[in-house]
Amino acid sequence: MRVIAAALLLFSALPAFAQDLKGDLVNHFKTSRDFTLKVAEAMPADSYNFKLTPPQMSFAEQMIHLGQAQDFFLHYLSGDKLSDAKPASMSKADVMAFLKMSFDKAIARAEAATIEQMHTTYNTDEGKLTGLDLLLGDLDHTTHHRASAEMYLRAKGITPPQYAF
Repeated sequence: MRVIAAALLLFSALPAFAQDLKGDLVNHFKTSRDFTLKVAEAMPADSYNFKLTPPQMSFAEQMIHLGQAQDFFLHYLSGDKLSDAKPASMSKADVMAFLKMSFDKAIARAEAATIEQMHTTYNTDEGKLTGLDLLLGDLDHTTHHRASAEMYLRAKGITPPQYAF
């Protein structure tokens, strides 16, 4: 009888844990947005075409790729068609506006994600991934490309913004 009562208590706590997890993820997306925009802002407008080496993406291309990947990872959760959105130009102002729009859309999708969607397995271009895998993968991918962008800043003699958790 005690085991059954303990199991029922545990299972009744799971929805609250899942809501806390979702709230934490949304907060991480907001932190990621704010920090990424600071990194993008730190690069002078006339250096948005800068590349560390010829085969690499330019700084602007890094930022655009990062923004487009938000849609790639999270369109599965929303059921939306994969977007081919891009900024109006490679200018700093247009890339910054595109980044902000991409993050705002990603945050809205994370906020709207249900517990069932987080546990659902989706057939993606990267294989079978759960909704939680997609949310975490998006954050991880953003971190990777933002860190690359910080190296572009350092190569230009610019100290990247301090990360704030």
